[in-house]
Amino acid sequence: MRIISITLVFIFLSIEIIFGQSDLTKIPNYSAHIQKENLGRGLTAIHYGNGDVIVSWRYLEPDPIDIEFDLYRQQNNGKLVKLNHEPISQSTWFKDTGVNTRHTITYILKRRNENLPLAQYKLTPQLAQKPYLSIPMQPIPGDHDWRYAPNDASVGDLDGDGEYELVIKRDNGGHDNAFRGLSRGTTMLEAYKLDGTFLWRVDLGSNIRQGAHYTWFMVYDFDGDGKAEVVVRTSEGTQFGDGTIIGDTDNDGITDYIDRNPQSPTFGKILHGPEFLSVIDGKTGKELARTNYISRGEPDEFGDTEGNRVDRFLGGIGYFDGIRPSILMCRGYYAKTVLEAWDYRDENLRKRWNFSTTDNNGFYKDYEGQGNHNLSIGDVDGDGKDEIIYGACMINHDGTGGYNTRLGHGDAIHLTDIDIDRPGLEVWTCHEGAPNRAGSELRDAHTGQLIWGIPAIEDVGRALAADIDPRFRGCEVWTISSGGVYTADGRFITERTPSINMAVWWTGDLNRELLDGSGVAGREYISITKWNGDGVDTLSIPYQNEIGANNHTKANPCLHADILGDWREEIIVRTKNNKEVRIYMTPYETNYRFHTLMSDIIYRISVSNQNVAYNQPTQTGFYLGSDLGKFWKTRFLSDRQYSKSGVASDGRPNGMHARLKNATLIEMRNIITHETEFTLDVGYDYDNYEWIINGNSIKGERYLTLKAEDYDYNTEVAITIKTFIKGCIFQDYGTITFKK
Repeated sequence: MRIISITLVFIFLSIEIIFGQSDLTKIPNYSAHIQKENLGRGLTAIHYGNGDVIVSWRYLEPDPIDIEFDLYRQQNNGKLVKLNHEPISQSTWFKDTGVNTRHTITYILKRRNENLPLAQYKLTPQLAQKPYLSIPMQPIPGDHDWRYAPNDASVGDLDGDGEYELVIKRDNGGHDNAFRGLSRGTTMLEAYKLDGTFLWRVDLGSNIRQGAHYTWFMVYDFDGDGKAEVVVRTSEGTQFGDGTIIGDTDNDGITDYIDRNPQSPTFGKILHGPEFLSVIDGKTGKELARTNYISRGEPDEFGDTEGNRVDRFLGGIGYFDGIRPSILMCRGYYAKTVLEAWDYRDENLRKRWNFSTTDNNGFYKDYEGQGNHNLSIGDVDGDGKDEIIYGACMINHDGTGGYNTRLGHGDAIHLTDIDIDRPGLEVWTCHEGAPNRAGSELRDAHTGQLIWGIPAIEDVGRALAADIDPRFRGCEVWTISSGGVYTADGRFITERTPSINMAVWWTGDLNRELLDGSGVAGREYISITKWNGDGVDTLSIPYQNEIGANNHTKANPCLHADILGDWREEIIVRTKNNKEVRIYMTPYETNYRFHTLMSDIIYRISVSNQNVAYNQPTQTGFYLGSDLGKFWKTRFLSDRQYSKSGVASDGRPNGMHARLKNATLIEMRNIITHETEFTLDVGYDYDNYEWIINGNSIKGERYLTLKAEDYDYNTEVAITIKTFIKGCIFQDYGTITFKK
């Protein structure tokens, strides 16, 4: 282990940056037999105006890696016209131009040289009027002013047809747990097909308080029948999609447990009465199964008597047996903390395990106060079973405690392969308690070992990890208190800090864009920006002035995820008048083709978890960024003069003020060596490798050592490198010359 001491000028504090090495290299390591969704092609066509139609579809895991497609257009009932002159093989995206959208246009996708259609999409003149998909919200009785706002959303294949439906929460004036007050209405869950067809509504009732912390909901196929269920916390008064209502289950003569005394310190809160976890049929909204939610316990058992800490709920999905998904429900993270895993099988709920910080004579007492307003789930130790990153601690797949950093509660967390030069996954997070030796923290997801961190003397409220800059390996990371952007290995890049909210794969390259906005009434907006190396450029969204974010300053969309078309993500947002939800699909061309991101387990779970308390962006279980395909040493050369010796306002070196659009990537692919052997490294752990040296295939591993004795001196040896990751092929060429 190397220890490098670096002084950071952050309120005159310093921190040791510790680089540890895990002995695990293939993380995550899921079984080939793990239960996944059986998705269709997700073929979608969006008219962006002037006869330009973007057509996009899924590249699926079972597809051969060399699959090629043909795309056809049919106007009304006319003749099929093939649109591509060459096979479509580099992407699953196509721009059709000169389309007469006054007619109904049907797009038909086929495999190259085959007649059987894989999918078709009908673009009617009505659909062609909008550069997005529109889902009109159904009126709620009595809500004449449309105060019920579309809020958090999730997706699942509710009817088993291979395509996603949308489940969306609608609120009418929620409250934070820390504040008193009556809600104006009740929380609704509604299901829609993506063509706008309304399926069902569940009214959670008056005993489920409105607000970001009270209602998480999971949409997933928990019993393996090919159709997704919906799981949510319910109570007496909940009305399901088939009209049935949970009545007075405990026969106490009470079905309204709201504290309605304006003088009470818990006015508007619900601190008594039954609480349940209900499994709901995704197609009809009917309740299928029910169990008791984690008990509130005795007064003050979770840390207070005023409904703040006791009503902190988290939930999620985990493959705790490595094959089938389980439901995770949680209560508490400021003090007492309880997690329970449940399996829904054969129309019944069965508890898999329980984790409690007060059980077993408080064996896990020091895990109290470590949870976040969110969580991450994934296989972080390579055993093929999911662990739970519960803020500053980790819970094993069997419900036992894993590690505990004791750095305390936080508001944001990111689990993915951040530092690609370290094996395994990392966690980038922030912490609220101050002073803190690592208020901004990067740690090993498996061991909990601090890799590096930044001290804090204040609540570090937000953090983000995303590969936004192709000049530096791995993801870039920053927080609201980091004073700028850092590389994955802890090097300071620049004090020019972009938004610290959501990240989205939107344009055609492999870097992520940034998604931000405002949910403040009267100031709602959504924006997408792209890092340019010295700030951001704003990207346009059609009819941007009509849409807004949710959850006040948290400013999140309803959902962003790869739910349609190719591997880029769609953005699902509400209109400011609350009458419509829109699905925006990227208009940018790409030369990359990955399996749908929903086939990656950690990514799929992160989509499901997005609605849990403080929304966090999606993250993949592998590195998806601009270092893929970079097999050679690289540098960026600017085409204009700029200072390499700039300093930040606090005196730190800040020499990155060169916009990326004025820089050229130089790859040093012609290697000259005076050594007798040379080892080639493709730079990342891909799924498969192919080496071709002077036309001869050598072997398929990440590293390849060439010896001078096998080749002529002073003669270029031709190298072809071909790698595969998640279905995407990266190939490049270079040479090596041995010199005496």
